[in-house]
Amino acid sequence: MAAEIPRYRYRVDRADILIWVDTLWLAFAKENGATELTEENVLGRSLWDFVGGDDVCTLYQQAHSRVRSSNKPVVLPFRCDSPTLIRHMRMIIHPEEGGQVLYESLLTKTESQPYLGILDKSRPRSNRILTLCSCCKRALLEPVGWLAAEEVSAKLKVLDAERFPNLREMVCPKCAESFAHGSENGNAA
Repeated sequence: MAAEIPRYRYRVDRADILIWVDTLWLAFAKENGATELTEENVLGRSLWDFVGGDDVCTLYQQAHSRVRSSNKPVVLPFRCDSPTLIRHMRMIIHPEEGGQVLYESLLTKTESQPYLGILDKSRPRSNRILTLCSCCKRALLEPVGWLAAEEVSAKLKVLDAERFPNLREMVCPKCAESFAHGSENGNAA
């Protein structure tokens, strides 16, 4: 018998205020070092308080608009990596009664990776900024372009650095295009 795929869920009302989070979502947040994301600290607050980067907010807002106007779910593939794991996930944004929206994220594949300090939120940060795609976890390294985070770490020689650059979340052009065309097969799938 196949193992059940973990599903992490939360719901927002028509004004995008968090009104429900499930226990698996809370446990996943805690496992990933976001201990401040408790039921008491998130319920009643805007979803946008927790979404990093203007591009990412715009992507989610477009998804909300599409879901609410079509009354059909939207699927967004993404990665939710930790310093030692590559996590492939699929977010399904479901329409619900009264303009509510249910987020359901499914963990579809996990791979081990060598420790990648650049993704360790507990590590000290420098004043430098590194742009990271919120969907595929590729990083922008000028003038080279979008590369896997481990490639960027090697190029910047920060694998053993004491201070890593701050990460700025956005959506890379490939992921933005994939979403704009309604594809469920984005870079992170």
